[in-house]
Amino acid sequence: MVGMACMFFYFATRVVVFVSSEYSFVDSIFAFFLMIAEGHMILHTLGFAFNIFYVFDPDRRREPNYTLKGSPLVHVIVPARHEPKAVLEKTFQMLALLRYANKEIFLLDDSSDPVYQREAEEVAQRFGAQLFRREPRHGAKAGIVNDFLQHSDAKYVAVFDADQTPMPDFLEKVVPILEHDTQLAFVQTPQFYANLNNRIARCACVQQSIFYEYICEGKSASNAMFCCGTNVVFRSSALKSVGGFDESSVTEDFATSILIHLKGYKSLYYNHAAAFGMAPESLLAYFKQQTRWATGCVDVCRRIAKKFLMNPRGLTPRQWMEYFLSGSYYFIGWTFFILMLSPVLYLFFGIPRFFAYPNVYFLTFMPYITLSLILFLSTMMDRRYSFTDIYRAVFLGFNSFPIYMRASFLGLIGKKIPFAITDKGKTNALPLITLWPQWTMILANVTAIFIGVVRIYYRENPYAIGVNIFWAAYHTFVLSHIFYFNKRPV
Repeated sequence: MVGMACMFFYFATRVVVFVSSEYSFVDSIFAFFLMIAEGHMILHTLGFAFNIFYVFDPDRRREPNYTLKGSPLVHVIVPARHEPKAVLEKTFQMLALLRYANKEIFLLDDSSDPVYQREAEEVAQRFGAQLFRREPRHGAKAGIVNDFLQHSDAKYVAVFDADQTPMPDFLEKVVPILEHDTQLAFVQTPQFYANLNNRIARCACVQQSIFYEYICEGKSASNAMFCCGTNVVFRSSALKSVGGFDESSVTEDFATSILIHLKGYKSLYYNHAAAFGMAPESLLAYFKQQTRWATGCVDVCRRIAKKFLMNPRGLTPRQWMEYFLSGSYYFIGWTFFILMLSPVLYLFFGIPRFFAYPNVYFLTFMPYITLSLILFLSTMMDRRYSFTDIYRAVFLGFNSFPIYMRASFLGLIGKKIPFAITDKGKTNALPLITLWPQWTMILANVTAIFIGVVRIYYRENPYAIGVNIFWAAYHTFVLSHIFYFNKRPV
């Protein structure tokens, strides 16, 4: 509560300073965008803090323990397109070990290459799975799942990505939960990565943990948990009631979830690590994954705003807020960019020219940033992640700012991007020229630091300049990690 009070106090102070100061027109523009960027970050920090409260609620941490009466039919499906044979073999080997009697396993092969088609047939035959294909192809992953649903008579459909390997007890754990509550449309379980010996994959795993071990718990408590596309079991009737997956979005899982909630169904997050997958192992693969997620989420955020205006009572306030937080998160690229640019502009041009008094800055900003860091680090270290893993994961997200900026813009204007499968395995490092936004910002910050030192030498406002030199140096340190992340995987 103290941390939240500090956040509100700091942002309120920023608003008062902005309103009461006599800015020039140029100063006003930059000060306004800085205030918006800080507001975005504070809003999502508060959302994270509220979700943590639910995680440590004793009632929420009790393990569901329902007895399954009967054995309803479950169709286990794996949509795949041009997936390596080795990846499919590993997945179907684990699917064959699922301890649930009344199940049928399907490989939904959407490959157009004869080589991949032949390999899919071999995998299906070897592990006793049924092969499903369709013509014509449409809607990527969402399309082939929807086509399959037209032929499915199962009560439940379990969806796994091609690289996800469920544990044998997956269906034994999840199906009873759905049987216990007929209003449950789906139960989502975590997605954790198994290939942790790679720098990008390890950072991606920590980022996933922030989402699955904390944020999802809070969303589930608000009945706003959305489908994450894999490791999920749907009630077929609920999914069919909204026309299947939304084929117009590259994040069809997120887009479909809000339609299900608007229908009055519930969702649940079951924090049981029952399936493991493969994380991106190169910067290129990671950027492709983040581009798809960011574009899709912002596009859905735009749709959420329309649905709210048309039917504000369709969801509860907590549900609307959770969906808005999820959809708006990927504007974080613009937030990072503005925060990085601000000390550079101040050191170069003195923009904005008004700077808070030292006592105001330390009484408002320092408690806010200190308590926020303590909250984040303590919760992650509680999950046994090292400090090094945590800060590298944060820095990888920070260095993705140009990816998020472009993707969020495309999502905001509703521009469709092709559905791209995340590359499996190792790839070469990206050419240096493709990382021009990062190294350009490094050069700008280093130059700004030099100019700031010169200005202090000539006795210009040492406090304001000193603070901005500190932030420019910090941003330089963070951005320099792009070269570490871009090393060719070994």
